[in-house]
Amino acid sequence: MIYKSKTILFSLFAFIALQNCKEASKSNSSPGPELSEITKIKNTPPEAKLSINNDMPSSLSDWSALTDLTKAITDISDGKYQLFEDTEEALKSLFSNLESDIPNTLNTPSILARFKVLETLAYKLRIEYGIDQNNSIEFDPAKESLVEAYSNLMFQISKTLEKESQLISKTK
Repeated sequence: MIYKSKTILFSLFAFIALQNCKEASKSNSSPGPELSEITKIKNTPPEAKLSINNDMPSSLSDWSALTDLTKAITDISDGKYQLFEDTEEALKSLFSNLESDIPNTLNTPSILARFKVLETLAYKLRIEYGIDQNNSIEFDPAKESLVEAYSNLMFQISKTLEKESQLISKTK
């Protein structure tokens, strides 16, 4: 008796589930007027100015290589490409100075990796600038990536300094 009632309930449940699936597929097969109206709308994202995180900790104000990098990134985001108009040696020396003069508290793999990412993107943007920034499809995305990488670097530096300041020394 219990077996029969369970079988009947299961069969009834399966029948109702299959009926609902058939009704759902019929209603999804023909798109409504809302979908056709949505496809007519042209999706153009609004142009936004690149925002740079220039919040340099005061303890790093004497690190001249980072100050030079900040100035270069700010100039690039403002449309001044002096760094790319100079020789490749200027770009190379900027990043070699950053790595050689890095303070001990910031000499961590995470920050060094951010420097390498920033350097790679700077070289990529320099190549795109050399091609012709007005006709290059990759110039604006590369520029945005460079600014984003710089903001990530500054965020990583801030977090590393914050973590360093929170370390409590143990007394013996």
